[in-house]
Amino acid sequence: MSLELSEEPRTEFAETSKDRALTWRSVVLGTITVIAICALTPINDFTLSNTSLAAGFMPLAGVLTLFVFVVLINAPLHRFVPRFALSSAELAVIVLMSFVACALSNWGLMRFFIPTPVSPFHLGATDETFWKSFTGMDLPAWLFPVQDAKTGRTSEIARWFYTHVPEGETIPFRAWIRPLLAWGVFLLAMLATLAAIARLTFEQWAQNERLPFPLVQVQSALLQPPPKGRALNDIFRSNVFWIGLAIAFVAQGLSCLNTYFPKNVPKIPLSYDFTGILSEPPLFYLNTKLKKAALSFTVVGVTFFIRSRVAFSLWISFIIVNLVEVQYSMRQGEMPGAAWQDQHLGACVAFIGAIAWIGRHYWIRVIKSAVGAGKDRSAAIAMWIAVVGVIVMIGWLRVVGVQLWIAMLIVAFILMAHLVVARVVAETGLPFYRSGIAVAQIESLMPVKWFGLRDIFFSCIYTVLGPITSRDSLTTFTQQGLGIYDKAAGTPAKKGRSGLGLVIAWSIILGFAVAAFSTLYCQYSYPTPVAADQVPARNYFGAEYIPKREVANPLDDFSRGRFTPKQHNSYVHLSIGFAVTCGLEAAAMYWSGWPLLPVGYVASYGAFIGNAWFSIFIGWLAQLVVVRLGGASLFQKSRPFFIGLIFGEGLVAGLWLIVNAIIVLNGGESQAVKFLL
Repeated sequence: MSLELSEEPRTEFAETSKDRALTWRSVVLGTITVIAICALTPINDFTLSNTSLAAGFMPLAGVLTLFVFVVLINAPLHRFVPRFALSSAELAVIVLMSFVACALSNWGLMRFFIPTPVSPFHLGATDETFWKSFTGMDLPAWLFPVQDAKTGRTSEIARWFYTHVPEGETIPFRAWIRPLLAWGVFLLAMLATLAAIARLTFEQWAQNERLPFPLVQVQSALLQPPPKGRALNDIFRSNVFWIGLAIAFVAQGLSCLNTYFPKNVPKIPLSYDFTGILSEPPLFYLNTKLKKAALSFTVVGVTFFIRSRVAFSLWISFIIVNLVEVQYSMRQGEMPGAAWQDQHLGACVAFIGAIAWIGRHYWIRVIKSAVGAGKDRSAAIAMWIAVVGVIVMIGWLRVVGVQLWIAMLIVAFILMAHLVVARVVAETGLPFYRSGIAVAQIESLMPVKWFGLRDIFFSCIYTVLGPITSRDSLTTFTQQGLGIYDKAAGTPAKKGRSGLGLVIAWSIILGFAVAAFSTLYCQYSYPTPVAADQVPARNYFGAEYIPKREVANPLDDFSRGRFTPKQHNSYVHLSIGFAVTCGLEAAAMYWSGWPLLPVGYVASYGAFIGNAWFSIFIGWLAQLVVVRLGGASLFQKSRPFFIGLIFGEGLVAGLWLIVNAIIVLNGGESQAVKFLL
């Protein structure tokens, strides 16, 4: 029996063909949602250090938004005054706007962007080598909130950012207006380009290649309208859904209570730790993520909707790669992380090449559409937004003194990272994933004399604000929103999708402003820890750790006349990654039964798959058993249970955010209960 039953039939469920998606209600409620997510996420993540509201492609904010609007608002309306109930298409617009907010408010941008204009002064206070290099660049004053960059180390604007504003002083919001606008030119062009790319690639991947978009399946199922006279749709009225929700809610709820009351509340074991058992060679060399792992109900639930072969490729590729590392470690010593990073870059280049080749006929039509040579002009606007966005980004980098070819390389890496992540999530439904490529991987292969300080500085800055932010990629979130909209709005509404571009643009501009203000408030109101083990962690990672690792250290090495030394041959490992991916692409194309897909190898690099592989294995095994026992019928009946697991974990996480906030606001100590989401 085929195990490729995890792809849901592509049905649409608009209530009627005349239902409108872009109404004043949907836009107003979506606007309120954007403001709430962008204002509350920095407070929740940086002040309380709770489970992030916006992290991952199944973000807690998105789960809660769906639950609130479908169950708490729309259900009573459907039951008692159905003419006032929001249509599925209107709900889809709200969800799309909430996704844009999630892409901006934390890992997708603000966690790293807001520290950027002040981190050089903080780093320069303790790193004289970096400070000489930084001041030697003589960068434009409009990039920074301080009055004079050369004396910025002593500026209260920079110092208070890390220590908090003293009592009696006010947060210097006015000083930030100019740098936010200056950096915002590049960033808004980048965000517009990423959203446009989402629009262009979604058509090819969803309609021509028929990729499953598992996260769209899960979330759109909840937007189905209920039968006439009912409050909830079939999913929410399913006993199986509530059983799954209860299991995740109770298991994670007890874990939360155990954190506060370890002697009184039992903790249900949702992890294993075999490090003590696997302490002798060769198993000693196994990745720590294989020796110990934790279960995520969200990942298990999502994996049930992934095609069986894709899910298998994800977890088995991670294990195979680690077995290769064991063999390497036994013979030559531990393989450097930079070697794996180079293999990942080679794999990403081949992966992008395959995307281009498979969709070559579509991309030709898009280009013809943009220049007016084709009959279908639907993609022309998105294409020109992407083109203009790229030109603006390159132009901005030229204005600040970056060489043209370096500027083009920086922009290429930004777009490649986000495109790879979007493709991986479209195929696999991974709730969290990030591409680990960096411009420095190419620069370090070239003579140092080819570069100036500004080239290296902005390459580092936009590695942070580009590939690293692909963890919550706007491209991926926009694709998900478009997929949910298409399923909810139905075919007639799809033809009028152009209005969504304005909604997305409005959400980006509004979300950018609100999230920037909220992040600045949090940074100036609470001190940033100086060490990783301090609790609460606040934004140590984005304001302290990443600027030093990704900006200061490379600039210090370059100022000494060299790039960071490597313990491996980059060309060899780039070639390995490229060749393996090409081989897997060819095998998957020509042999329908080939078990290992290239997406598994591409996704095998990084901490995220290490956190998720065990849960993916459990979800894959559950799907295998269900299909073997009951076929397609039992699979369809089991779907609500796994959706319930996802929402059960999301609801208990949301409840604990409120509990923890109340404890902290009343003078208690935050326990920073977090989930593997």
